[in-house]
Amino acid sequence: MIRFFFIVSLVIGLNQTLKAQQLIFSGKITYERKENIHKHFTEADSWTEAFLKTLPKYKTDMFELHFNLSQTAYKISIEEEASIPGWIKPANTNLVWQNYKDTQVMAVKQVFENNYIIQDSLPIYDWKYLGEFREIAGYNCRKAATILFDSVYVIAFYTEQIPISGGPESFNGLPGMILGIAIPRMNITYFATKVEPQTLPGNIFIVPKIKGKKIKQAAFREEISKGLKDWGKSGTRLVWKSSL
Repeated sequence: MIRFFFIVSLVIGLNQTLKAQQLIFSGKITYERKENIHKHFTEADSWTEAFLKTLPKYKTDMFELHFNLSQTAYKISIEEEASIPGWIKPANTNLVWQNYKDTQVMAVKQVFENNYIIQDSLPIYDWKYLGEFREIAGYNCRKAATILFDSVYVIAFYTEQIPISGGPESFNGLPGMILGIAIPRMNITYFATKVEPQTLPGNIFIVPKIKGKKIKQAAFREEISKGLKDWGKSGTRLVWKSSL
């Protein structure tokens, strides 16, 4: 009897290990994007404290990433309806396609009333691998970090169980799918809440015809930086967010 239970336990353990090691090459990932609104207000006065009491602490939106071995398509799926005076919400029209075979990225970004179509090479990130691990959406992930815009520290968690070098927004370049991103200076996090392995129709990666100004990433950043030069720190943060 003891031997029987030992064999059963061994089989169950082996099945769980095989399941944990199963690689996923195609599917959909749902990300929760959270932005801490309160941390953007640094003034310590009674008016600011009273104003913050009228605002939710976090702005939360849901995004989805479709992926296969050679490309990804990223877009917003649920935008929180909470009204935040003067706060610029992610545009429903914002889309990002990454093609790893051709090393190209195409992104549609709406900044105020202007629609931009950014076509460029995949951005290159100088990732540093760190010896920390955590579980995200049921997947074992390793920690890595990089620097954006010369001073913005970015933390990423990627899993080799999804051997595709992609992630939310335009993030890429790690030996597995990025399931978590934290950008402390921008008070923003992206974490996967669900991974759904599935075979995807080819047309899900077809870029639709969209009207807008075609531009390279560097020129896009320069243009919106000029338009927001009088906005101070809030303008700089908006440039960063638009350029992810």
